[in-house]
Amino acid sequence: MAEPAPLHSDLSGAPAGGTATFHRTSDGIRVRIATWSGGTRGTALILPGRTEYIEKYAQVIAHLIGMGFSVACIDWRGQGLSTRINDTTELGHVKHFWEYQHDVASLLSAVADMPRPLHMFAHSMGGAIGLRALIEGLPAASASFSAPMWGLHLPALQGFFAPFVLRTLRIFGQGENFAPGARGAAHVALRGYKGNPLTTDPEQYRRMQMLIEEIPDLALGPPSVGWLAAAFDEMDALFDTDLPDLPILAGCGTGDTVVSYSAVVSQLERMRRATFVNVEGAKHELWMERPELRDPFWDAISRHIANVEATL
Repeated sequence: MAEPAPLHSDLSGAPAGGTATFHRTSDGIRVRIATWSGGTRGTALILPGRTEYIEKYAQVIAHLIGMGFSVACIDWRGQGLSTRINDTTELGHVKHFWEYQHDVASLLSAVADMPRPLHMFAHSMGGAIGLRALIEGLPAASASFSAPMWGLHLPALQGFFAPFVLRTLRIFGQGENFAPGARGAAHVALRGYKGNPLTTDPEQYRRMQMLIEEIPDLALGPPSVGWLAAAFDEMDALFDTDLPDLPILAGCGTGDTVVSYSAVVSQLERMRRATFVNVEGAKHELWMERPELRDPFWDAISRHIANVEATL
């Protein structure tokens, strides 16, 4: 049974008419889901990245509503206002990425009575979760990915040794500890704009900081050994399984230092109906970049969905 949940629309600038509720997943975790009804073009499912939360996507939600969609967005377990691991905002942790599929199931239940078709919009970690959900049969007509986490941007040697080290630490019971070198990492609210890995738009970056400053409970610190080991497990597995046959678009910025640009391209090459959008000069947050970078990406998505609709 869903319970009312906070939704800080006045602070975030989210469109009026949104409703947030807490839902219990099949494994007992409480996740927050927000919905905006009224769009008749279908329902957009927003799958955020690691550390993210519904309020951060207020402008994305407004854009999708403007396109004619109803919208649903989720706080994944361990972040936002969903159940936190060890009741802390300092550590992001899961044992297995499959846990997030319970959250996806709750999201689908929450939109059971909302308009069809479904269209997925997934960012970063949400891109790994979303691709897995599509593989498992999530009934979307299309999927649009922003900088999907199908690989991490790491130096060659670190990329080779890190999975082995993390999996070894996990075996020896260190899964809920901070990942090596991560303990001192600051929340976005404590970092300066200069050199940030997320966006080249100072206004967007300041907005991210403001939301965390005003609602500290939305913050999330660095990942655990277990989370990173599970992420490497899932990224490897996604390259070793049959992929869904539906229209997929994915964009990545040439300045992205979070996910692997080459992994995104390589994964798309395995798909029969895939489109790649190269966003020259953009960092990780394509939907929260400067208008001259963000708007062409949205234009590509609009064409992508229109092409899908023409075949329905």
